[in-house]
Amino acid sequence: MLNFTVTFFITIVNFLVLYIVLRKLLFKPVTNFMDARAKKIKDALSDAAIMKGQAEELAARYEGLMANADAEAERLVKEGEDRAREEAKALLDKAAAEAAETRRRGEEAAEREREKARQELAGDIAAFAAEVAGSSIRTGASFRGLAPPFIGLASFCRCDCNTCVAQGIRGPC
Repeated sequence: MLNFTVTFFITIVNFLVLYIVLRKLLFKPVTNFMDARAKKIKDALSDAAIMKGQAEELAARYEGLMANADAEAERLVKEGEDRAREEAKALLDKAAAEAAETRRRGEEAAEREREKARQELAGDIAAFAAEVAGSSIRTGASFRGLAPPFIGLASFCRCDCNTCVAQGIRGPC
């Protein structure tokens, strides 16, 4: 059987006192420390989840902003290209108008010079014809052989039509 001696009872009392002292001094602080640590870890995990949600939200916002920036950049490039095309067209139209004006002024100047040359030539021909007529009268020569070339030189056609050609009138318009 079991033999219970006094040392056994002292050991049990000693063990109970040690248990009570350790429970008051050690178990409660260690349990509180472990509970606090568990709470801290739980809070850190929930904060990390919140931060992760915020980071995902910021990433989505960033992606949206980047997409908007890309669209805005494309729009600005398109506007720039359109504006450049319009300016190029305006410059080409202006250059074409200036060229047409320069050509018109050149044609007018050429026409004035042509008319001036005709008038001078007609005056010279008339003087020459008068001189030839005067010398023919003095010498008694006939005008029949000289008249057609002088008429051809003195008369110019402005339209170059068949009627003028049939009458022997020629020349530049």
